[in-house]
Amino acid sequence: MPTVFPVPAVAQVPTAPAAARPAADAPTEAVCAALRHELRTVRSVVDVLKEVVFQTDAAGRWTFLNPAWTDVLGHDVQASLGTPFLDCVHPEDRERSAALLAPLMEREQENCRHEIRCVARDGSLRRVEVFARLTLDGQGRVVGTSGTLTDVTERRRAEERLRLAASVFEGTHEGIVITDPQGRIVEVNDAFEAVTGYRREQVIGRTPALLSSGRQDRAFYERLWERLLATGKWSGEIWNRRADGELVAELLRISAVHAEDGELTHYVGIFSDVTGQKRQQEHLERLAHYDALTGLPNRVLALDRLGQLMAGAHRLGPQGGQVAVCYLDLDGFKEVNDRFGHAQGDALLMAAAARMRHAVREGDTVARLGGDEFVLLLARVHGMASVQPVLERVLESLAQPYSLAGEAPQVSASMGVALYPEHGTTADHLLRAADQAMYRAKRLGKNRACMAGDGVERAPAQAVLIEELRTALATDQLRLHYQPKICARTRRVLGVEALVRWQHPVRGLVPPGDFLPVLQGTPLEVTLDLWVLRAGVRQLAQWRAAGRELGMSINVSPGTLVLPDLPAAVAEIVREAAPLQPQLLGGIELEVLETAALADLGAASRAIQTCAEHGISCALDDFGTGYSSLSYLRRLPVRTLKIDRSFVSNMLGDRGDLDIVRAVIGLAEAFGVDTVAEGVETAAHARLLDELGCSQLQGFGIARPMAAPALEAWLDRQDGLRLEQVA
Repeated sequence: MPTVFPVPAVAQVPTAPAAARPAADAPTEAVCAALRHELRTVRSVVDVLKEVVFQTDAAGRWTFLNPAWTDVLGHDVQASLGTPFLDCVHPEDRERSAALLAPLMEREQENCRHEIRCVARDGSLRRVEVFARLTLDGQGRVVGTSGTLTDVTERRRAEERLRLAASVFEGTHEGIVITDPQGRIVEVNDAFEAVTGYRREQVIGRTPALLSSGRQDRAFYERLWERLLATGKWSGEIWNRRADGELVAELLRISAVHAEDGELTHYVGIFSDVTGQKRQQEHLERLAHYDALTGLPNRVLALDRLGQLMAGAHRLGPQGGQVAVCYLDLDGFKEVNDRFGHAQGDALLMAAAARMRHAVREGDTVARLGGDEFVLLLARVHGMASVQPVLERVLESLAQPYSLAGEAPQVSASMGVALYPEHGTTADHLLRAADQAMYRAKRLGKNRACMAGDGVERAPAQAVLIEELRTALATDQLRLHYQPKICARTRRVLGVEALVRWQHPVRGLVPPGDFLPVLQGTPLEVTLDLWVLRAGVRQLAQWRAAGRELGMSINVSPGTLVLPDLPAAVAEIVREAAPLQPQLLGGIELEVLETAALADLGAASRAIQTCAEHGISCALDDFGTGYSSLSYLRRLPVRTLKIDRSFVSNMLGDRGDLDIVRAVIGLAEAFGVDTVAEGVETAAHARLLDELGCSQLQGFGIARPMAAPALEAWLDRQDGLRLEQVA
């Protein structure tokens, strides 16, 4: 095998034969024993070393390896002896390793130390630090090398991880702060300095409390630490203050760091500056909720505030007073706008907005609905007498001359006032009532305020009908009829819809279409809804007690749906009707018209969600007649969509209606809700609806609405409806 290392030529010195040596040179037995003992001691030490101890001959072949050789690289010691040391070196490192050892073999240096990659028996690579010296014989001739091989693989990996962590620590755009368990800062990165404006030396040893902006209260930080101590992590938004005093919004994540034994060693906070995003979000929210010209709340925000005011008034009861909705329109604004131009018209609107803000009480709301129409929301009022002084101040201030283009034009205002709950129980009803009253103020000569009538302006005949219905409720003239709903696939009866009828002492049985519309927006509408709920639940309890497992859907108006205590009221009705059947609550479904829900989507969404949280499901009735869309259906957590009968009844001959029915069923499947098809009149309707995937069927082809005894008899006659029976 060729010589690996260049071995310098050394003159050969002849040695005398052993027999010719002087007897005095032979070691004594004692000396030999001591040497053997010393050799055993050295060998025992070498054998337990973790570093590989090696010797090679002048050709670079292993002549000695201790057991650590097997521990480090997995190769057998005996099998390795006599093989070139370069065999275990990674091929890419062999030339470099030989070059590094060359100066040693040429006696240009006493030792050498370098790092190479070695190939372990399993094929893995280990990083090994080589320390080598020359081995000389008694005459000073080079006979090889000796030294150690130290496995530094894990150390290099750890160093690489540290380098990587350091590069991430310093190179990331996110601020990083590390504290000890007591919360004292021990290290920060460059991004921390950039975001906070504090230099590293200014914060080391201090706590992050120096960044506190004061915008979060003590309770916020108590909850933060409670969460962090319980789970070892916390994340959220926080407002801090930079070194220059400027507020900065941060998205912060805090994690606890523990040692291998579980002991807490550090906290690491990583944060990013989201001030720009927050400012942009606030700007977008302002655009969404405030009028760009006047800075007043817009219609969206006004409706939201009105909903809050109504909920508060309902919660406080009579002692909390009423809520006044004042609809205002500027008289003569169009003439001013046409004469002076839109820019001057805008200036007048801004001046009018400022005057109204100054004229109302603190806590009242002035909002711009659009054009020259405004609305005032006044809380805690007691009748028109307490509202009148505010309205007079507003009318007087608006009637003062305005300074436009060197002239002093004047405008006045017409106002309509509606009170909650006297004139309506929903925001939509109140605004409509106030709007109608405002138009009456204009007809009466402008520059005045008019009070709304009973919910909306009504004809005398309608007022008489409302009084008759009050009497009907008080004298038990109302009745409930029930229309069955069946499973589209199995034809099994699943439940009924409760439908109110008026048993008039003179006119006989009056259908709901003849009296329900006049109640819209009046307190009597809510009273009627609650009566239907009580009567329907009592009947459902009787059926359940008799073994009839039916569900019941009950129609409610928007005013009833948004009652803050509706879930509690329904639960109380169930307890009164069936104290031993608490599960009855799950069999009740409240139906609200789609168009009514859309009138105040936010309030409807909150009400339906609250009902769902109390185990009361809701359905959208006459679905498809409004502006059906994914965006609002996503906000209404209903369990059922009822397809309007107008689409179902015409679907067999009208492709457009069929497409609507198919689309509604597909939409319901996408949101995981059931569908009920109303208006099923023939077996053909039933078969097609089943094929389309509709869940339930309802209509005259199955059964007409019936009084309770007639329904019970009808149920007794059913033995599983067959498709051909539905006609």
